[in-house]
Amino acid sequence: MAIAIYPALVERAGEDAFSVFFPDLPGCTSAGNSIQEAVMNAEEALAGHLLVSAQFNDTIPAPLSLDVIESAPDVG
Repeated sequence: MAIAIYPALVERAGEDAFSVFFPDLPGCTSAGNSIQEAVMNAEEALAGHLLVSAQFNDTIPAPLSLDVIESAPDVG
């Protein structure tokens, strides 16, 4: 079985709020009141996103290298 690791970016969204998004998977986002909660919710969001994509035979992109994501001009 192949394993793919999709990097997630966590951003502070307020005093007690954090948002998470996956640069490789537009629309796959999550949030939480702490970084830990946001990351745990992101894991669930990622699994659901990939499951639904597979059910609808959507193309699932391969994850980008972290080096590429770090240098992307729209991610800061």
